[in-house]
Amino acid sequence: MHELSICRGLVDAVLEEFRRLEPPAVRITRIHVVAGRLHQIVPDFLRSAYEVLTRDTPAEGSELELEILPLTGRCRACGWEGEIEPPVFRCAGCEAFAIELGGGKELALDRMEVEER
Repeated sequence: MHELSICRGLVDAVLEEFRRLEPPAVRITRIHVVAGRLHQIVPDFLRSAYEVLTRDTPAEGSELELEILPLTGRCRACGWEGEIEPPVFRCAGCEAFAIELGGGKELALDRMEVEER
C-alpha cells in the first residue's frame, strides 16, 4: 500500500502550508490533490491513510478531494498524441513502443481550504 507513504508526504506538506498562513487559521477543512494515473493511487486507500495521519492535527476531520489525471504521451515514431492505457505503453497510431510520457506523472497539493479565526 504505497498510498500511506504518498499520504505521509502530502500531510507533511499540508501542515507546513497551514503553519505558514498569515493570519493564522483555526483548522483545515478541505484539501484538493491532483495525482497522475501513473501513480496508480487507490482513492479509498489514500483517504483511509489521510484520516489516520491527520488525527490530532489541524487537518483532522478535513475532506480529501482527489483528482486523477490521465496518462498521456506522444509517439516518437509517428507523432501521435493521446491518452495511454497502462500497463502497455504502445502508440495507438502505429503501435510502436516509442512513447514519450506527457501527463499522468503529477502529484501535488492543488489547494487547501481553512477555517479562519
